[in-house]
Amino acid sequence: MSFFTSNTVVKSSLLSSTLAALLFMTGCDKTPETVEDTTSDASDTAVTQAAPSDTDAQNDLVMTTITLDTVNSLLFAPVINSGALSAEQVSCLESRDKNLGKAEVDRFYKSQFTDAELKELDDFYTSDVGKKLIAFGNEQLRVMNGEEVATPMAEPTPEEMTEIQTFMESPLGVKYMKINNAEGEGSAMEVLNGPIEAEFKRCNVDLDGPEAK
Repeated sequence: MSFFTSNTVVKSSLLSSTLAALLFMTGCDKTPETVEDTTSDASDTAVTQAAPSDTDAQNDLVMTTITLDTVNSLLFAPVINSGALSAEQVSCLESRDKNLGKAEVDRFYKSQFTDAELKELDDFYTSDVGKKLIAFGNEQLRVMNGEEVATPMAEPTPEEMTEIQTFMESPLGVKYMKINNAEGEGSAMEVLNGPIEAEFKRCNVDLDGPEAK
């Protein structure tokens, strides 16, 4: 079976960018008949970083964290777990910097949004409902990657979904989703292709070959 193709990085990374936005919207389209109060526990285990301080807000962008978490979950994890790599290649990829491409993605978002817009995005995604949205999205990414979740967290409540939908339908929310779903030149994922390809090269993973071993 040919797991690796010359377009693996491009297709996977673009897919991950799109899913990052679509997964969040999926949670907003459903209104559960019953909602268990599991928000606090689930969020504590699923959110990958604490809310940044006001001083760090512009240097540690939540949007970058979301993008990199998605790449790690939907690109690197499936390749590592594919069974097509040698033990040495797996070890090499697992030792990678999990913030691979952070500087490039930070520059991209800072070029697309004003300081005020970045602050508003940061405020939303570090709010209680925003952190739950990220936690829910992270869980869905793990499920899509084949991981079993023993106790799935509750979907956002109707009240939370209203708050999320309001933000997503705002001019800034629409702009963010449009940029996050863009493909090809000028997109967030396009700037990540270089660092990602360099990482595979460092670990001697030949994406053009029929196998990685």
